[in-house]
Amino acid sequence: MNKSKMPSHAYFAWGGMAFFFLYQYILRVAPGLVEPELRSAFFMTANDFSTLGSYFMFIYAIAQIPCGVLIDRLGVKRVVLTSIILCLIGNGMLIKGSSLWEAQISRMFMGLGSACAYVGCLKVAADNFPSSTRGFFMGAALTIGLFGPLIAAKPLVHLIESTDWQYAFKVLSAIGVILWFCLVIVMPKEDVNRGATLKWSEITQSIAMVFKTRPVFAYAIMTTCFYSPLSVIADLWGVSFLVNHFHLPRVNAANVTMQIYVGAAISGLLIPWLCEKYKYYNKAILFSAFGMVLCLLTMLYGGNLSIFSLIIVLIAMGIFSSSEILCFSAASHYTSVETSGTMLGVINTFSVIGSAGIMQLVGFLLDCKWCGALDEDGLRQYGSGEYIFALSSVLVLVCILSLVAFFIYRQGKKLNQNEIA
Repeated sequence: MNKSKMPSHAYFAWGGMAFFFLYQYILRVAPGLVEPELRSAFFMTANDFSTLGSYFMFIYAIAQIPCGVLIDRLGVKRVVLTSIILCLIGNGMLIKGSSLWEAQISRMFMGLGSACAYVGCLKVAADNFPSSTRGFFMGAALTIGLFGPLIAAKPLVHLIESTDWQYAFKVLSAIGVILWFCLVIVMPKEDVNRGATLKWSEITQSIAMVFKTRPVFAYAIMTTCFYSPLSVIADLWGVSFLVNHFHLPRVNAANVTMQIYVGAAISGLLIPWLCEKYKYYNKAILFSAFGMVLCLLTMLYGGNLSIFSLIIVLIAMGIFSSSEILCFSAASHYTSVETSGTMLGVINTFSVIGSAGIMQLVGFLLDCKWCGALDEDGLRQYGSGEYIFALSSVLVLVCILSLVAFFIYRQGKKLNQNEIA
């Protein structure tokens, strides 16, 4: 994409990436909605089930930097159409698979296919829209993506309970095929930029820039603090936690859990735009970190919360998680057009790898704390105490990483590395 093209090209490119981001988000959270069925079908422990989330996220993270370069070189249309095909292959493998390794590989395909979605939105927004509206378009892409789980969660659970999980996932594949044909028609074709290359020296240089520029490194760490609670709770363990700890029916638990996306969708559209307009980044990030810690404390240790209270807590958690966009937007002030795709990919890699590690840690701790209970099929059952113990790791790590990021940022300020407000 270049700025000499008609503005409509940028809008179509951004819109295509945003709606693919919505679709891949539905695929991302779907295992959390069918946790009992998947664990039964593939006979998984909690640690095994966590791999369906963490493998997706690890591959997603590893592919961020190559995706940034591929988008720079090939354009968004070619990359997004190929990515949808990879997602469809992965979803088909999950439907037809019968062993744990097949399920894990299917999620790796989906993670690889999903990798370009958000970095593509960030790239198009950073290169084609003025700084006064850049944060708005970055946040709007997140808002559109987060509508995926909000729209799909309840219908998917009803469909699963009335038919079976394989049929529900076949419906998701059909939607993906329709999306592919729609994007073939509406997205603009772009020239190949042969000047963009994927060289190891360029990758290491971009990674080194993140470490050398202390504020950027701090923002990269903070993206993990904001994204990991959302990914652990909304993408994988939230529904099971609410069912076992608050004794909610699964349909209600799914509906309540997805309220985290209501908060993220609303604030993802408004907060980055307001903070861009008034140049109010760091204080908003700091406030959101405190808010995230408070929400986790309330959810885990607040006692027998009502459904209404849970909805409020999860909406607030979603609001605070959207400050991840502020971190991307603030970090983009330290990049150029030539390096923005790769640099944003590096920062997103930090966010996703950190979140994937925390996601896997929760499953590991659930198995460590398991009391030996089994259901009628011989699968491990985890009680309220096990979930509180495992999910407390998210709270502890958010606190630790926030403090680390704060001290790194202050060190960068002492070195006069272009502090922003």
